[in-house]
Amino acid sequence: MQKNYLLLIACCFAITAHAQKNGSVNGTVFDSIARQPVASATITLLQKKDSSLVSFTMTDNKGDFVLTGIPRGEYRLLITHVNYHNASLPVIISDAVPVVNFNTIVLYDLSKTLKEVVVTAEAPPVTLIGDTIQYNAGSFKTQPNASVEQLLKKMPGIQVNKDGTVKAQGQKVNRVLVDGKEFFGTDPKTATKNLPADAVEKVQVYDRLSDAAQLTGFDDGNSERTINLKLKQDKKKGLFGKASAGAGTSDRYEGRFNVNSFKGARQFSTIGMANNTNAEGFSFMDLMNFTGELNRQRQSGNGNLNLSLNSDDPITALMGSSNSNGIKTIRGGGFNYNNVIGNKTDFTSNYFYNRYNPYQESTVGRQYFLPDSSYYYNQHTVSDNLNNSHRLNLSADIRIDSFHSLKISPSIGYQETRNNSYSNYETLSEDKQLANQGFSNNYSSGYGTNFRNDLLFRKKFHRRGRTFSLSLQTSFNNSKSNGSLLSTNQFYSHGSSLPDYDSINQRNIVTGALNSYTARAVYTEPVFKHSLFEFSLSRSNANSRSDKVTYDYNGRSGKFDQLNTSLTNNFENTYDYTNAGLRLRTQQKQFSLAAGLNWQKAELKGKIIAGTGDSVIHKTFYNLLPSLRFKYDFTRYRNLSINYAAITKQPDISQLQPVPDITDPLNIREGNPDLKPELTHGVQLNFISVNPFKNKNLFAFFNLQETQHKIVNYDVVDTLGIKHTRPVNVNGAYNMTGNFNLGLPLRLLKGSVNFSSNMGYSKTKQFINTVSNTIGTISLGPEVRFDLNPSDKVDLSLSGGFNYYKTTYSLQAALNTSYFSQQYEGEINCQLPSRFYFTTSFTYTISSQRAKGFNASVPLWNMAISRQFLHFNRGELKLSVFDVLNENVGISRTSNQNYIEDSLIKNLQRFFLLSFTYSLSKNGLTTVRPDGGMKIIRQ
Repeated sequence: MQKNYLLLIACCFAITAHAQKNGSVNGTVFDSIARQPVASATITLLQKKDSSLVSFTMTDNKGDFVLTGIPRGEYRLLITHVNYHNASLPVIISDAVPVVNFNTIVLYDLSKTLKEVVVTAEAPPVTLIGDTIQYNAGSFKTQPNASVEQLLKKMPGIQVNKDGTVKAQGQKVNRVLVDGKEFFGTDPKTATKNLPADAVEKVQVYDRLSDAAQLTGFDDGNSERTINLKLKQDKKKGLFGKASAGAGTSDRYEGRFNVNSFKGARQFSTIGMANNTNAEGFSFMDLMNFTGELNRQRQSGNGNLNLSLNSDDPITALMGSSNSNGIKTIRGGGFNYNNVIGNKTDFTSNYFYNRYNPYQESTVGRQYFLPDSSYYYNQHTVSDNLNNSHRLNLSADIRIDSFHSLKISPSIGYQETRNNSYSNYETLSEDKQLANQGFSNNYSSGYGTNFRNDLLFRKKFHRRGRTFSLSLQTSFNNSKSNGSLLSTNQFYSHGSSLPDYDSINQRNIVTGALNSYTARAVYTEPVFKHSLFEFSLSRSNANSRSDKVTYDYNGRSGKFDQLNTSLTNNFENTYDYTNAGLRLRTQQKQFSLAAGLNWQKAELKGKIIAGTGDSVIHKTFYNLLPSLRFKYDFTRYRNLSINYAAITKQPDISQLQPVPDITDPLNIREGNPDLKPELTHGVQLNFISVNPFKNKNLFAFFNLQETQHKIVNYDVVDTLGIKHTRPVNVNGAYNMTGNFNLGLPLRLLKGSVNFSSNMGYSKTKQFINTVSNTIGTISLGPEVRFDLNPSDKVDLSLSGGFNYYKTTYSLQAALNTSYFSQQYEGEINCQLPSRFYFTTSFTYTISSQRAKGFNASVPLWNMAISRQFLHFNRGELKLSVFDVLNENVGISRTSNQNYIEDSLIKNLQRFFLLSFTYSLSKNGLTTVRPDGGMKIIRQ
């Protein structure tokens, strides 16, 4: 397979080299009156027969252009500019004439009236408007009833990965807007997977400045790659959407719908889905966002308080986790409503409901490392969880006048959960002798509520760059859960023929709350030329509470009425932050610089009541957190940026509570109230080079982090094989990551090739039975991907890559390990005669150098055939087959601080599904010319 991978790369270079042997087109564009060169005119080469895109570029400052790698054939050259009438010229590339030189091409000023002249008002496939790359959707042909995701795959410079992640010019797209408005929040997949391609007129790609940068006019380095979908005018006057339903073997079913009604600034959309086929019509970021407040606290150099997800917290623990393995039953839906109230208020709202029911059956094998030996742990687990959540988001952005604005963004959520798991496990000594075995049943059910409100006041002054903003974020979160643990364990001692027995049968009640606020004021004052000072002051407070009451089973009464004082505790802590920051920003023609220093006071107050005693924690930390950002623009499309920042991270509740957690009886965890916050210094380098008109891009990223007071595990394994874990602070933890992506066009095959790779190295420490263990990890993951459109009726994608991991341990070098995995993928979509369509995908995963029973080759083959019918092809009947070879299984390996884990997860296997889809369009379909243009007579 490694030979195949190298062959794939060699073929790519061969195809690219062959493309360079084709013909070329060049010329110079001039103004008809001034006889001056026209810069930034879009040059587009189209197929003569169907106006499909072949190549495009842009004129330079001298008006010159050149298109290379053009195969033999007949074409049409389209020249466009916002200030001039379009021009269209025939082109023939042949063996006799491989180079076509137009010398001078004249454009006529748009302000001049042309009498009795027929002008083709034709939109070029790709144009550049300022810093925005604009695609004409009508120039990229898709199958009827295609989604926006399928449309984006056709556009040069845009890549859609298998998981739906979108990249534009090598960078990940973080936000997709519809006519400049958010669509069901900020998750890009909700728009790309649910909106129909035929509703889109233009696709605009640009870097959206942050709210702060939009206020000051100075780029703060927090811009994000954004796609804006401009809808067709006829789609803003009625209803459009799609509905589908299907049923299959093994009781599989699938249904979804989306209905959209847009009129002017008013946008209303509703979506829904239900299936047990692991299909996701929207990202579960929506589900994750509900509990985003209930997590460990993180403080960065800019003085903002962020709360990130942590599954150990009392409320977020309700949710469980989501991944691609297992068997999932999903139901969800919601609505999105946007409008402009009066002339000054932009109103957005969305509601989402999720019912997520993952079932998972897994087999896990671990090898643990001790200072002078090792041991093995095997586990088989069946889990069946359920999550119901509701979330409502509202936002009103009020433009009080041209200098003042107020934005109010409240959100509310409610969640109910049920988690149930059964596990059988055993521990073996280094010579594979049984040390212990047992089973456990963990069950919990509960609910959580969340309310958050963001308030932002912004003021601009007459002098550019002088601004003032005041923000207030508040959140209130509460939860309650009831849990039970039933466990029986047997422990085997050397020299004894009979095992020792231990059992646990208990119930617990856990209540939790997290209330927080952050108030921040920022004032900017312009100084010197193209520079400003930023002064900031903020105050943050986060108060969390966790109460746990545990009762053991009383055999005499037959009830759970025996209070377990060692597992009953009350914990309350408060983090207070005061931040004062000063930052200098300068923005010159070719570079920008921002340097700042943030003073931070962090105060922790905690009270723990456990058993018969209690303890009080009161700590104060002072930090100076510097930050630096430098960006140099070599050209409009090539830049280098360097960022440095210092970040603190506070320990969460579970890491501070000195109370044993025996959820896993063989792996007991206990907190440490003496933990210090982590302090991380990080440096990032980014290099971007893009040529949107030649479909070339190069993106490189490097990140280096050094962490002081890193929180790691201190493990002690007793004579019975039970592992006791307690977090401690260490120094000397490092982490380096890097990746790059090189994208090149394949004009011969009408596509592109992308070479990418990620690499990483990390070093950290951990303690095993009082002995320090230094752990080093190396990872490497190159990949090559082809996206080809050889004809309007065929789409093809091919990719291949591998991942290599190596982990070293200072305790026992003999236990150093490395493992290797390969993955090869292919997908074909093609249009057949008589309105039939065929699609198939194949993924081949090879896992090697793993524990016995976990090395496997998994071929996953899916296919579907469909036919469209009814008026305007609005109906589609599809027969799909998932996992044709019935081989789907989930295999993974994880290297942890003191163990290596291999897991095997039962996945959804072969089934057939017959589905029907109907496309709704109240206004019918718009008929256009094959070349996407229309004739206009100017007089």
